[in-house]
Amino acid sequence: MKSLIAKRKNLLATRPPLEIKPKTVIIAEDQTTVREMTREVFKTLSRYKVLGTAGDGATAVELTLKHRPDLLMLDVMMPEFSGVEVLRRLGKSIPHLRVLVFSAKQEPSIVRGLVQEGMHGFVNKSSSLDELRQAITTVTAGGQWFNEDFSRTVREALARPSHQSEHMIERLTPREREISCLIAQSHSSKEVAARLNISIKTSENHRANLMRKLGVHDVAGLVRFAIRHGLIDASEP
Repeated sequence: MKSLIAKRKNLLATRPPLEIKPKTVIIAEDQTTVREMTREVFKTLSRYKVLGTAGDGATAVELTLKHRPDLLMLDVMMPEFSGVEVLRRLGKSIPHLRVLVFSAKQEPSIVRGLVQEGMHGFVNKSSSLDELRQAITTVTAGGQWFNEDFSRTVREALARPSHQSEHMIERLTPREREISCLIAQSHSSKEVAARLNISIKTSENHRANLMRKLGVHDVAGLVRFAIRHGLIDASEP
């Protein structure tokens, strides 16, 4: 019996330690300094591997679908697609994906969109690095991270009665949302056509159909719609 126990102990002693798979991460942030700083934060944490970084929303969607990471660190306002639009386009395609928003934008209209699209945590860019690290480990472990200030904003945003146009965003296709964003950013029909590789006539038809669908009559109305739904930044010129 003693020899059998000794053999088992020797067997356990010679087994290699179990390899713990690192948590994989994509960082989506348009500001280079913040993006690099965020990457450095992950180097201070054990068992995290950054698979790639994106400086705009379109690249964020592409990299996330390609690598299927455990965690997406997401800014709200980026070129191409906003953070809300990134989440809309990803949908439920990656069931295990956890989303931590890292942004200075905390307006109720944007918060409503982020909550509806299923984010798991929010850290304001004015927060300490220690809070950012805690949020990362909490969210990747399956929890949620919202400080009291943000939780108050969530309650206020969800308590407000929905504007009639709040439901309009659900009626738009991804291409229509993309076009509405470009128009709201003052791109002409010619510029939209060039960006999307379509004819100018098709671009003009999209513009007319989009405005009719949303019930707006000018670009100003489309700008208000885009801001309300987090498609563009209200502070952009």
